[in-house]
Amino acid sequence: MGLTVSDVMKLPSMVGAEVIAGHAGLSNPVESISVLEYGANTATLDQLFQNNVFSGNELVVTAFANIRDDVNAQCDNIRRYHAVGSVGVIVYYVGIILPEISQKLVDVCDELGFVLISMPPMKMDLRYSEVITEVLFSIFREQQKERFFVSSILDRLSGLLPEQRNMNTLLHMLSEHLRASVILTDRKGKLDTAVFWPRIIADVVSGSVPTWIKKIGNGNRLSVPLEDKTGYLYRCPTLLADSDDLQLYLLKFDELLTDDILWQASELIRLFIHIWNKNHGKFVTSELVRAIINGNQIQMNRLSEVFHIQVKDLDQMWIFLPRSEQIGYDEKLLQHCTDCLSRNSPAFLISYYEESLIAFAHGSSIATQRESIEQDLIQCLADLKAPYEIVCCNCLDTITEVQNAYLSSTQQFEIARKIYPGKRILHMSDILFAMTCKQIIDTPSVLDQYTSILAHLKRANPEIISTVSTYLLDADSNMAKTAKQQFVHLNTIKYRLRSAQDLLGYAPSQMPDAYPLYIAVALMRILDK
Repeated sequence: MGLTVSDVMKLPSMVGAEVIAGHAGLSNPVESISVLEYGANTATLDQLFQNNVFSGNELVVTAFANIRDDVNAQCDNIRRYHAVGSVGVIVYYVGIILPEISQKLVDVCDELGFVLISMPPMKMDLRYSEVITEVLFSIFREQQKERFFVSSILDRLSGLLPEQRNMNTLLHMLSEHLRASVILTDRKGKLDTAVFWPRIIADVVSGSVPTWIKKIGNGNRLSVPLEDKTGYLYRCPTLLADSDDLQLYLLKFDELLTDDILWQASELIRLFIHIWNKNHGKFVTSELVRAIINGNQIQMNRLSEVFHIQVKDLDQMWIFLPRSEQIGYDEKLLQHCTDCLSRNSPAFLISYYEESLIAFAHGSSIATQRESIEQDLIQCLADLKAPYEIVCCNCLDTITEVQNAYLSSTQQFEIARKIYPGKRILHMSDILFAMTCKQIIDTPSVLDQYTSILAHLKRANPEIISTVSTYLLDADSNMAKTAKQQFVHLNTIKYRLRSAQDLLGYAPSQMPDAYPLYIAVALMRILDK
């Protein structure tokens, strides 16, 4: 979860501090810290709250100096800060500036689960800066540990009041997390929203932003000036064509941003649009896909709650594996798969994981219906000519099964493709058989037993091997299909299969005789012999 209020209490600068109320909120995360200077219930205070964006999970430091004798105003401020997502208040100079912490204030904090912390009373040598410095450093340190920030920001956003879950709040959260300016435009480059970090540079650079956006065009990075510093304007990747036709840019000075950060920033905006703006619950974060494949149960449960996804219902996994390392993110593939799955599954999630596109769906319990969905997907992808291997894994009951299926597929799909060159979609049975063949190849004494089976056929008539191979591996042991694929008469296929039985003593059309032949012709294709 990162830094919590409870963790803050363990910092050296908090020695002697005491939690007075709101103990229920000690496990809440802390993402920022600020100072409450002005708390009088006036129009000015209303304007301050209306004209500022609050990102939630904030600790407030105060001595209630200008409302020291107004307990009602103190309670009203607690309610204000709680409403915008703040998690607690640290009160300084009790007995010096603030006469005492009133029971009414304690009761309000207990009611809201808003942590009320009193620094040691009657101490004039305490400084706000010590706590602020330690808290900010701890937050930064936790952020450095957290490589994937999409889920944590969305989690924070989900904890805010509905009226605060807007694009402006999200952009402020992203800006503060990256310590970078965040700019959103339409596809024509017209400015939609901009949040600058630090905020003081807004007046300096805002006028130049439209020019910079026009200059970067379809490029990925543009070097821009800021007085005597150099900054970089980044054009983030577009994840879906239907994300309200928006384009995201990040502006960072004196520090480079990685491609992974740019990708996650776009993913964050896309998810917000589909989850909160359109209530399109089928679109979920890549972080949830990652948590499932990595078996991270805690993160998976947390994200499932955020997006209201029942992971246990997603018992079908589709893996789109690129055939070369040069293949990158494919927006059309993502869109086509999304469209197909949305028609056929009541719930699904889809995202890139490493180089592969992964989709989880609620598969049908009827095999014929699953086959129908596969045909629909093949039809959807027919126009793309996508250079991907497609693996479908059905009836996955546990996270362990998902992990094993993903690992086996990524390791064995090339061997499986050699065995079944004509299959549009590989299945888990194909992957497991490829794994068996690999184990045989790695055991020379066993391999010799199978290769010797075909040696007799080669010496007699090599065409018999081709027929047996097609019959078993490509034509589902159907003679008519075999004849069609080999462009020969049906009687020719019958003759060759009988000849194979005469020469080897194995009947290709009967089990268990067909089993060693099946393995032998598969090994032949793998070894290309």
